[in-house]
Amino acid sequence: MRQRILVLFMLISNFLSAQDFTVKDYKKKEVYIKTRDGVELYTAIYQPKDNTVKYPVLLTRTPYGSNPYGKEMPDELMYNDLLVRKGYIFVYQDIRGRSMSDGEDMVNLKPVFSQKNKIKTDDVTDTYDTLDWLVKNVENNNGNVGMYGNSYRGWTALMGSLSRHPALKAVQIGAPSINDYFEDFTRYGLFSLAYTPIIDWFGTPKTARNEGPWWKRNLEYFSFYENYANKLDKDSYEFFLKKGALKNYGDLLSDKNYFWRYLKNHPDYDQARQEHNTVQYIKDINCPVLIVGGWNDEQNLYGIVNAYDAVVKNNKKSTKYIVGPWSHGDYVHNDSLTYVGNIYYGRDINSGYLKEEFDFFEHYLNHKTQQPLANISFFDTGKKEWAYYEKLPKTVQKDFFFSSDEKLAAQDPGAAQKDVFFEYLSDPKKPVPYIEQDNYNLFVAKSFMTDDQRFAYKRPDVLTFSTEVLTDDLTITGKIEALLKFSTDHTDADIIVKLIDVLPMDLKPQKTDKPGIKMNGYQQMIRSGYIRGRYRDDFSAPKPFIPGAVTNVNVELLNINHTFKKGHKIMVQIQSSLFPMFDRNPQNYVPNIFKAEDSDFVKANHRIYSGSKIVLPQLTAQ
Repeated sequence: MRQRILVLFMLISNFLSAQDFTVKDYKKKEVYIKTRDGVELYTAIYQPKDNTVKYPVLLTRTPYGSNPYGKEMPDELMYNDLLVRKGYIFVYQDIRGRSMSDGEDMVNLKPVFSQKNKIKTDDVTDTYDTLDWLVKNVENNNGNVGMYGNSYRGWTALMGSLSRHPALKAVQIGAPSINDYFEDFTRYGLFSLAYTPIIDWFGTPKTARNEGPWWKRNLEYFSFYENYANKLDKDSYEFFLKKGALKNYGDLLSDKNYFWRYLKNHPDYDQARQEHNTVQYIKDINCPVLIVGGWNDEQNLYGIVNAYDAVVKNNKKSTKYIVGPWSHGDYVHNDSLTYVGNIYYGRDINSGYLKEEFDFFEHYLNHKTQQPLANISFFDTGKKEWAYYEKLPKTVQKDFFFSSDEKLAAQDPGAAQKDVFFEYLSDPKKPVPYIEQDNYNLFVAKSFMTDDQRFAYKRPDVLTFSTEVLTDDLTITGKIEALLKFSTDHTDADIIVKLIDVLPMDLKPQKTDKPGIKMNGYQQMIRSGYIRGRYRDDFSAPKPFIPGAVTNVNVELLNINHTFKKGHKIMVQIQSSLFPMFDRNPQNYVPNIFKAEDSDFVKANHRIYSGSKIVLPQLTAQ
């Protein structure tokens, strides 16, 4: 009898401890895993000290460094404390060519060479070799491995899903970058000035194992980081404006930087850039996948929506899709209140996601019976509530035309306004700022995605069109396009289009309003889109505008899931600079803008003609 009680006590103790692990209940081991071509990858393994239970493995592969190195334990093993408390084996690995791993220099979004040449190695083969080693060599693993990660680590998780290793049972892909021409460093032909501080990290060769940094930043640039950390923000608008043409950046970014050379030498979407389009490699996935991201992700919304479209078509197992109100990677923070900039979205949104992520991994890695999520979970950023679908919701095309008196009209004005145009002067010496504040941020200010556009509305170089006050709710879900009839008196131009939700003027203050922010009449940006005009027909074949000729230019604004509520207005703003988020267009056609001279930059008059429209996908009854 005593023996039975003792066994029962031990079982209960093990059960309770497995539900309440902390970092102190884990031990650490550092190993080097040898890949098929002999390259050794640094790998840190954190596993529960309790060896009476077999645990699933959660792997993340990172270019950012698997700190801390050595015997020291991290402050947290993973952002999702539910998984830590439950008891998993957490594995962190430096990818090939980064930090303490060996191998050739990291290539951004490295092509999957192994799909065409079986003796080649890449992140897919490295993941397979890692998974194989882990299940064969890590003690007390239950044979089931999951992968996860956000941003670049989201991309490495996506690469892992292509490995088809039988032990890989579930993959969470968070806000992945999947095409370096349409997100991050370049966007539809524009160069992302805001990302220049990390180009040295992406393109500085590493000669040996190094915890980092092995790159050396120019001190003038590095001061941005110091000021940012000390809240003494530098006026980046003035800094980049004085810097002038991209040709002048040699003192900040050396030609020894292989990634900087790559960007400068391939401004068009040529073969070299197309090789880094991950979509073409997504095929034959055979494990459940969860893709997660945010509608307010300035960095990688392109990757989120395009990764889902490709994965769901090529996955033989389940694909789940969660898009919340978050900015880049913010779902990992267990905040009770969710804001992006000045906009409040609700309470406990993040903790709700973390529970769903926990259920996802528990279902596939620990064989739990709970239902693993809806197929599609979309947060409505207007209604501020979730909607759930079995497949992407059905929509009908809803057009709004640019008409006289700066109106957005539901009907095409037709021949009656065929000669009507709207004109603005674009001056590269006074570009439109992308945010109102003089606030330098690493990358782009997260507030940009929901910022008040009243400051831009007042500028003469920004065209503004708006509807009357809406008499009914209008829910838009899916990809937006602006179909413009455009002309310029010069030979090149950037075209930026912003979709805005105008809040009512009689809106009363709420307890959740940010202090000092006037929300009545707030012009909340919902989505922006942009294109360097030379690429209007083909991103791989640029061509100048013919001065004065009316030309069709289509601007993609990516996806939203937003209800414009009754009493609000829909607004569209059009401009030709978004600085210093992006570089300026000389407006004189130069074959390679990275080689443009300061003297190439000139004022230009641009026109938008009647018949131009914005196309919105309106939700239909499901």
